[in-house]
Amino acid sequence: MTDRNPIIVINVLMAAKGHQIGRLVASCSNVVWYDAPTNGEHPWLPSKGILNDKMGHFHFDRRFKDDTTIPPVLDYARRSEYANERPELSFEKCGYGLNKLIYVTHSKLDEAKDYFKGKHLVVLDKSEERFFETSWNYRVGKTKKLMSELYTREECIQALNDTKDNYIEHMDANDFTINSVDDLLDEDTFKSFCNKFNLIFNKQDYDKVKDFLNRK
Repeated sequence: MTDRNPIIVINVLMAAKGHQIGRLVASCSNVVWYDAPTNGEHPWLPSKGILNDKMGHFHFDRRFKDDTTIPPVLDYARRSEYANERPELSFEKCGYGLNKLIYVTHSKLDEAKDYFKGKHLVVLDKSEERFFETSWNYRVGKTKKLMSELYTREECIQALNDTKDNYIEHMDANDFTINSVDDLLDEDTFKSFCNKFNLIFNKQDYDKVKDFLNRK
């Protein structure tokens, strides 16, 4: 990848609602959505038929309606036992820079910055309780192994703590940092985020996603 690309990286801990945040960001007019029918053809529609969709309908994968995908990278690629954890990403769907693309990752922030060379939305939310209610029961990549089969509870707690410490150490003024998804549910904060990253705020679509996220 080059030093100039259209990717917006959402650095978020597991169980910190990264896919809800991703859907909010994808409400912007110049952000490409992973519009495979299984993800919901728009970010305000529920996913159905993807890995882990039974854990919640906000989840999405990196697949488009023409069945092309953006590959797993870094920590997710390692957990899934992919040979190449740093593939060259294609931005063809973005019109080669005209639009933006989101990528949700749980990787360390310094590693993500070194690889993606994009813009970073850093989320500081951490909840061990929510992790063991949700992500602990997720299946991962091509292996389909449960997180609880790959790691001990102690290893997961340590990873959450280490990753948040890493965020705090490596975030800087170029990033947009929030405490949780709730910050972006505030329209003024979301607009500030859009302004920083040159995103086109779309009031109608933003409200649709907010309404979707607020449904029980």
